[in-house]
Amino acid sequence: MKSYFFLFLTFLLLKSCDRVKKEKNIKPSLITETSFKPETICDCNDNGIILLNQILKKRQEFSDLEMLLKNREANEHLEILKKNWKTMQYKCLKTFGAILFKTEGCNDPDKIQAIKDKLYDLGVNT
Repeated sequence: MKSYFFLFLTFLLLKSCDRVKKEKNIKPSLITETSFKPETICDCNDNGIILLNQILKKRQEFSDLEMLLKNREANEHLEILKKNWKTMQYKCLKTFGAILFKTEGCNDPDKIQAIKDKLYDLGVNT
Protein backbone atom coordinates (compact mmCIF):
# COMPACT_ATOMS: atom_id res chain seq x y z
CA MET A 1 0.00 0.00 0.00
CA LYS A 2 2.85 2.39 0.83
CA SER A 3 4.48 1.78 -2.55
CA TYR A 4 1.25 2.77 -4.36
CA PHE A 5 1.04 5.93 -2.31
CA PHE A 6 4.69 6.73 -3.09
CA LEU A 7 4.14 6.10 -6.82
CA PHE A 8 1.05 8.29 -6.77
CA LEU A 9 2.94 11.15 -5.06
CA THR A 10 5.82 10.80 -7.51
CA PHE A 11 3.39 10.94 -10.43
CA LEU A 12 1.73 14.09 -9.05
CA LEU A 13 5.08 15.76 -8.49
CA LEU A 14 6.26 15.01 -12.01
CA LYS A 15 3.00 16.27 -13.52
CA SER A 16 3.08 19.50 -11.54
CA CYS A 17 6.71 20.16 -12.55
CA ASP A 18 5.79 19.55 -16.19
CA ARG A 19 2.89 22.02 -15.93
CA VAL A 20 5.10 24.70 -14.35
CA LYS A 21 7.67 24.25 -17.12
CA LYS A 22 5.00 24.63 -19.81
CA GLU A 23 3.49 27.70 -18.12
CA LYS A 24 6.92 29.32 -17.88
CA ASN A 25 7.38 29.11 -21.66
CA ILE A 26 4.06 30.74 -22.57
CA LYS A 27 4.64 33.80 -24.72
CA PRO A 28 2.68 36.90 -23.87
CA SER A 29 0.14 38.10 -26.39
CA LEU A 30 0.65 41.41 -28.10
CA ILE A 31 -1.74 44.13 -26.98
CA THR A 32 -2.96 46.80 -29.35
CA GLU A 33 -4.25 50.28 -28.90
CA THR A 34 -7.78 48.99 -29.50
CA SER A 35 -7.47 45.97 -27.20
CA PHE A 36 -6.11 47.94 -24.23
CA LYS A 37 -8.92 50.01 -22.75
CA PRO A 38 -7.95 51.67 -19.47
CA GLU A 39 -10.95 53.16 -17.68
CA THR A 40 -9.02 55.03 -14.98
CA ILE A 41 -5.50 56.21 -14.28
CA CYS A 42 -5.40 53.38 -11.74
CA ASP A 43 -5.70 50.90 -14.62
CA CYS A 44 -2.75 52.55 -16.33
CA ASN A 45 -0.66 52.63 -13.15
CA ASP A 46 -1.45 49.09 -12.01
CA ASN A 47 -1.12 47.49 -15.45
CA GLY A 48 2.07 49.45 -16.11
CA ILE A 49 3.67 48.27 -12.89
CA ILE A 50 2.66 44.67 -13.58
CA LEU A 51 4.06 44.83 -17.11
CA LEU A 52 7.33 46.49 -16.09
CA ASN A 53 7.78 43.88 -13.35
CA GLN A 54 7.25 41.14 -15.95
CA ILE A 55 10.00 42.72 -18.07
CA LEU A 56 12.26 42.96 -15.02
CA LYS A 57 11.59 39.34 -14.06
CA LYS A 58 12.37 38.10 -17.57
CA ARG A 59 15.61 40.10 -17.66
CA GLN A 60 16.68 38.85 -14.24
CA GLU A 61 16.43 35.25 -15.45
CA PHE A 62 19.78 35.87 -17.17
CA SER A 63 23.10 36.78 -15.60
CA ASP A 64 23.82 39.44 -18.23
CA LEU A 65 22.24 41.03 -21.28
CA GLU A 66 24.39 39.04 -23.67
CA MET A 67 23.00 35.76 -22.35
CA LEU A 68 19.47 37.08 -22.80
CA LEU A 69 20.16 38.17 -26.37
CA LYS A 70 21.57 34.73 -27.20
CA ASN A 71 18.32 33.09 -26.08
CA ARG A 72 16.00 33.71 -29.03
CA GLU A 73 12.82 32.64 -27.25
CA ALA A 74 13.47 34.78 -24.17
CA ASN A 75 14.51 37.73 -26.32
CA GLU A 76 11.29 37.49 -28.36
CA HIS A 77 9.30 37.26 -25.12
CA LEU A 78 10.99 40.39 -23.80
CA GLU A 79 10.41 42.28 -27.06
CA ILE A 80 6.68 41.54 -26.92
CA LEU A 81 6.54 42.80 -23.35
CA LYS A 82 8.41 45.97 -24.35
CA LYS A 83 6.04 46.55 -27.27
CA ASN A 84 3.11 46.08 -24.90
CA TRP A 85 4.63 48.66 -22.57
CA LYS A 86 4.97 51.18 -25.41
CA THR A 87 1.37 50.56 -26.51
CA MET A 88 0.08 50.86 -22.97
CA GLN A 89 2.11 53.99 -22.35
CA TYR A 90 0.83 55.63 -25.56
CA LYS A 91 -2.80 54.72 -24.89
CA CYS A 92 -2.66 55.96 -21.29
CA LEU A 93 -1.06 59.26 -22.28
CA LYS A 94 -3.58 59.69 -25.07
CA THR A 95 -6.47 58.94 -22.72
CA PHE A 96 -5.42 60.69 -19.52
CA GLY A 97 -2.68 63.12 -20.53
CA ALA A 98 -0.37 64.91 -18.12
CA ILE A 99 -2.25 63.77 -14.99
CA LEU A 100 -0.25 60.54 -15.27
CA PHE A 101 2.87 62.45 -14.21
CA LYS A 102 1.34 63.48 -10.87
CA THR A 103 1.37 61.30 -7.79
CA GLU A 104 -2.28 61.23 -6.90
CA GLY A 105 -4.41 58.50 -5.37
CA CYS A 106 -3.54 55.22 -7.01
CA ASN A 107 -1.20 56.82 -9.56
CA ASP A 108 2.46 56.43 -8.58
CA PRO A 109 4.78 57.59 -11.38
CA ASP A 110 7.78 57.39 -9.01
CA LYS A 111 7.25 53.63 -8.58
CA ILE A 112 7.05 53.20 -12.34
CA GLN A 113 10.22 55.25 -12.79
CA ALA A 114 12.03 53.18 -10.15
CA ILE A 115 11.30 49.97 -12.06
CA LYS A 116 12.34 51.63 -15.34
CA ASP A 117 15.61 52.71 -13.67
CA LYS A 118 16.30 49.12 -12.57
CA LEU A 119 15.67 47.95 -16.12
CA TYR A 120 17.96 50.63 -17.54
CA ASP A 121 20.72 49.57 -15.13
CA LEU A 122 20.30 46.02 -16.47
CA GLY A 123 20.60 47.22 -20.07
CA VAL A 124 16.89 47.18 -20.97
CA ASN A 125 15.48 50.36 -22.45
CA THR A 126 11.75 50.89 -22.12
